[in-house]
Amino acid sequence: MAKSGRAFADRKKIEDLTGAKTVEVHDCGTIFTLNAAAGGAIVLPDAAQAGAGWWCKFILGTKNTGGAWTIDASSGDGNNVYNIVLDEAGGNEDSHGATAGDLISITANTGEIGCQVELVTDGSSWFATSISNATGAITSD
Repeated sequence: MAKSGRAFADRKKIEDLTGAKTVEVHDCGTIFTLNAAAGGAIVLPDAAQAGAGWWCKFILGTKNTGGAWTIDASSGDGNNVYNIVLDEAGGNEDSHGATAGDLISITANTGEIGCQVELVTDGSSWFATSISNATGAITSD
């Protein structure tokens, strides 16, 4: 019996990260689960090489008690990451933006499982939307 293509049409690409990762252009459309208590360093591809419409998402799958997860623009990009952070602290929703930076951090001991950062590029800048449970769980630099 043949499999229906419709049943699998919307499956997401998932990759489990347990440490540092240099994200490649072919990783477009991947959801990375961050599963190391020690955190890790992630480097994005150059926005120009990735091209307009390239995207990925990072979701905290294990509480990072031993260190931060960092998502860094490649050295060729410089300060071209714009991050909007939505967080809820004590029942109050808050949002704040950042001027262009080159680093997004999920800080140690602050973010809970499910905190996430989604990035998309227009080929020259990175645009990030971050969702967290607490003020300061996701920061931009």
